[in-house]
Amino acid sequence: MDFTGIATALFKLFALLVIGFVIFRKKWIDERFNRGLSWLVVNITNPALILGSLASAGDIPQPTVVKIIIFGVCYYLMLPFLAKLIVAICRIEKPKRGTVEMLAIFSNTGFMAIPIMQTLYGDMSIFVINIMNLPFNFLVYTYGVYLIQKDIRTAKHEESGEKGKLDWKLFVTPGIIASIIALILYFFHIQLPQPLTATFKFIGDPTPPLTMLLLGAVLAEQPLKGAFSNMKLNLAMVIKLFLMPLIAFVAGRLVFEDPVILGITVLTFAMPCGSMCVMLAKNYHGNTETASSGVVFSTILSLVTIPLVYFLLMQVL
Repeated sequence: MDFTGIATALFKLFALLVIGFVIFRKKWIDERFNRGLSWLVVNITNPALILGSLASAGDIPQPTVVKIIIFGVCYYLMLPFLAKLIVAICRIEKPKRGTVEMLAIFSNTGFMAIPIMQTLYGDMSIFVINIMNLPFNFLVYTYGVYLIQKDIRTAKHEESGEKGKLDWKLFVTPGIIASIIALILYFFHIQLPQPLTATFKFIGDPTPPLTMLLLGAVLAEQPLKGAFSNMKLNLAMVIKLFLMPLIAFVAGRLVFEDPVILGITVLTFAMPCGSMCVMLAKNYHGNTETASSGVVFSTILSLVTIPLVYFLLMQVL
């Protein structure tokens, strides 16, 4: 696909983002609606999309799938070190370092990567993205929470024992379960009945437009005023949006021979900061202002950086 093609794809997706933003700011929907829609996407439509995309994953050789899983685990293990490097380069203030590290590590590999990748590479990209990002949930609820609490040392947390508390149920999500089921079916060459596959696909197809609509509404919950004022934070976000896909490209080229798999890998890690960062900061009484500013700024900036990364990737490949 040429530069015009991805620009058109992004324009359609971000049009939905703007609609979500506007209807929330106009108070036609509220936070309760956002929570309900988020639950629907996370627990129903996206797991169905994963299982519905399984039929399109049959062309991917099994050794490649194993490489994708291993690559995902290794890359996520490397991300904390890259995040610390970004924080050091930008000289982020101590009370904000944990939050900025979290923003650098956890990208929007769900709400944004899925619709963009499906537009560019088709349904098989959904299978690739989800198995590559299996470590995401584990890290976001362990290391992500640790980073938030790294910035807040209050007596309340110490006394309540909330610090370091971990609910293992958080890892047993429909998305993780669907991804594991999809892997089992794939490796054992088990084909679902065509009516069942068609049903999963029918339920899952609304996921891309719903995710972009929801992302716009979630961003509308955050104040835009401070999104462009913190120069150190903004510099960290710029570095993230270029460094992460660059590392993914260098490492991915050593592992993957298929340019499509490589393209999906690079673009997945070119996504802006995940809205989950804001939700975790709110839930654990962290630095919500910094988290919100990073998500808003990186999402707006990604309008430029994602097409640029894709264009450079196509030139190299």
